[in-house]
Amino acid sequence: MRATLEHIRDRFSTDHPRHVLFTTFNFASRFFEANVLPLLVGDAVSDLKGASETHYAINEDLNTVKCLVVCDRSTCPEPKGGMRYGLLPVGLTRGRFHPKLMLMLGTLKGTDKQGMWLSVGSGNLTLSGWAINREVVGMTPVTAGHAGELRPLIEWLQAEAVRQFEFGGDAGCEEEGEVRSILGELHTALRRTDSLAPHTPGTPTLHLSLPAGYEKNAMLQALKGEEEWRTATVVSPYWSAVDTLVQALGVDQCRFVPSLGADGLYRFPRDTLNLKGHTFAGFRDDGERYTHAKALLLHNEQRRVLCIGSANFTQAAMLTAQDQRLKNIEAMLRYELGGTPDPLNALLRPLEAPRFAEANQDEEEEGAPALPPFDAIVLYDWADGAFRARLTVTSDVPVSEIVLSIGGRQHRFDAAVAGQTQVISRWPHKGAQPVRSFSVTYRLDRSEPMTFRGLITQVNADDDQLGYQPRPRLNKVLELLRGLNPQPSGRKGKERTLSDLADGAGDGEEVPSDPTFDFFGLFQGTWKLLEYYQTPGGPGAARDPYDKLAPYGAITLYRAITAQAAITHEEKIGRYIQLSEMRDIVVRLDSTPKFKSPDVLRNDIDAELAALHVEMVDLLSKSASFRSMFGDATPTRVEGFLAWFRAEISREVSHQTGAVHGR
Repeated sequence: MRATLEHIRDRFSTDHPRHVLFTTFNFASRFFEANVLPLLVGDAVSDLKGASETHYAINEDLNTVKCLVVCDRSTCPEPKGGMRYGLLPVGLTRGRFHPKLMLMLGTLKGTDKQGMWLSVGSGNLTLSGWAINREVVGMTPVTAGHAGELRPLIEWLQAEAVRQFEFGGDAGCEEEGEVRSILGELHTALRRTDSLAPHTPGTPTLHLSLPAGYEKNAMLQALKGEEEWRTATVVSPYWSAVDTLVQALGVDQCRFVPSLGADGLYRFPRDTLNLKGHTFAGFRDDGERYTHAKALLLHNEQRRVLCIGSANFTQAAMLTAQDQRLKNIEAMLRYELGGTPDPLNALLRPLEAPRFAEANQDEEEEGAPALPPFDAIVLYDWADGAFRARLTVTSDVPVSEIVLSIGGRQHRFDAAVAGQTQVISRWPHKGAQPVRSFSVTYRLDRSEPMTFRGLITQVNADDDQLGYQPRPRLNKVLELLRGLNPQPSGRKGKERTLSDLADGAGDGEEVPSDPTFDFFGLFQGTWKLLEYYQTPGGPGAARDPYDKLAPYGAITLYRAITAQAAITHEEKIGRYIQLSEMRDIVVRLDSTPKFKSPDVLRNDIDAELAALHVEMVDLLSKSASFRSMFGDATPTRVEGFLAWFRAEISREVSHQTGAVHGR
C-alpha cells in the first residue's frame, strides 16, 4: 500500500497543487496522520521509522496537497487530529460505503500537463490495512473509461457534502478541509479529456457499485462480462449467498480461498453450498497473517481475467436484487490476462481437510456496528459559537429515547418514525479546542438501548483553532507590536508571519504559557498597532488590520487575548481590561474610512464584555479595598473606576512612547 502511494505520488510535480481523494470503510485517523500524510507530502517509507516532518511542517505542505478522506460513518471512525485535511463520513440506509481507492490529480512530472492516477485495493486506512493484513492493490493512470465510472461516485459524494454542510440554508459556511472544493476540482478534471490518459491493452477497467438510484449492472455481472467461464478462484474474508453467486458466475468449478482466523479455523459458510466439484485453497505462507484481500480470477480455454478491489464475495457487494437487505458501494479493477498462466497458482496450496468455524449468517461487513436507524449530522460553527444538529429517522421501526450527547451536554429528541427530521438550529458553546465527536443513544422498537457515535464537522474556523498552526501567544503578539516602526523606512525588515507569534517545541506541541497581564505593554502595543495602520504612507497604510493572517492585525491580537485562560478572578479582570481596550481599538480603526471591522468580531467582543461586566461588579462589590475607597460597588462606579484605570495607563503610554519618538 505504501509503495503504491509513493509510486503514484512521484508521478506528479511537487511545484504545483495536487488534489487527493482517499476512500475507506474503516478509518484510523492517528495511523493516517502519522504514516500516510507524511508519505503524501514527500517523506520516504524509511523516514517513518525515525524522525519525519513535524506536525506544522506537514500542515504547511498540505496547503498545496489538498487531501480528503471519505469513510463509512457506521464504523465509529476516529476523530481527526489537528492536521489539514478533509474528513467526510457518509452512510447508506441499507448498506455500507466500502470502496478503498485513491484518486490523485495534479501536474504530471516533467510536463505542464494535468493528469490523474488511481489506485484500487482491499486495504482500509488503518494499521491492519497498510501493514499487517494480506491485502491486494492495483494502480493505473485514469483514462476516459475510468472517468466515466468515477464521475457518478464523485457526484454522489458532492451531494452528500451539500446535504451535510448546507442544512438550514447555510451554503456559505467554510467546512474544515475544503471538502466541497476538492470534490469540485476532481469532478471538473474527470470531465476534461486533456486530463485523461489513453487506454492501452494492459490498462485495467474500473467497476463501481453505486447507491440506489444509479442504474448499473450488478458488480458480479460487470466483472463476469459477456464471456462464458469454466472455473473461478475466489479470495475473500467474508461470504454470503455463495450458492447464488456461484450460479450467477455460471462456472463448473470454484476454488475458494477463505481467511484463516486466529483460532486456526477458516471462515466460510460451507453448510450453505453444495461443495461437489468445488475445492478450497490457502496461501502458502499463512503464518499469522490474516487475509483481507478480495480477488476473483475467471478462466476458460482462451483467456483469464483477474478482478481485485474492495468487494467481498457477498450478496451486498456483488448483487443488486431489489429485495435484498443490503447493497454496498464497492470498487474493483478488472485485468485482462489473455492466455497467461494462472497468477495465483504459485501463491496457493490446496486445503485437504480444512477446519471451518461455524457459519455466520450475518452479512454485516468486517464486524462493523449495526447500521444506525437515523441520519445524524452535527456541525460546530466557530464564527457563531454554536453547534447545529439534524437527525432524520431512516428506519421503518419506530425509534425512541433519542438523546444527543456532546461532551457533558445532552439534548433529547422526540420519538420519531421514518422520514421525520428534527433540527437543533443553535446550541451555544464557547471553547478553545475543537469538540470532535458526539454520541446518540436510542431505543429501536423494544430493543435494549443502543449508542451511535459520530464526528462533528468544524465550520468557519481559523487555522490555529483547528491546530493547523500554533495559537498566537499574547506576550509574543505584544512584543512584536511594540517593536513596530509605524514610520516609513528605507530598510526592509524581516516579513513576520503568524508562526513568529507562538511558543512551540517544534513537534506540534505548544509550550504552556501563563496568562499575560502586562497592561502597560498592552496599551503600548495597541498604540503602535493604530499608528502602523493609520500613518499615511507608512508600511501598514495599504494593509488590512482585519486580515486573519496579519501578524500585526486586530484579529490576531483579539485571538491572542481570548486564547488565554479566563478562569481565576485575576484572569477575568485581566480579560475585561484587555477586551475593553480591544473594543476601543476596533472603534478607532473603523473611524478611518478605508477600514471596516467584521460584524462577528464586534459582536463577539461586546458579548464577552457584557458577560464579564456582571462578574466585575460582583468581584468589586466583594472587595474591601474598593468599598473603603469608593463605597458601594454600583455599575456606574465600577465602569468609572475601570475607565479611569484604562485612561491613566493609556495616557502614560502615550506620553512615554511619544517622548521616545521625540528623541
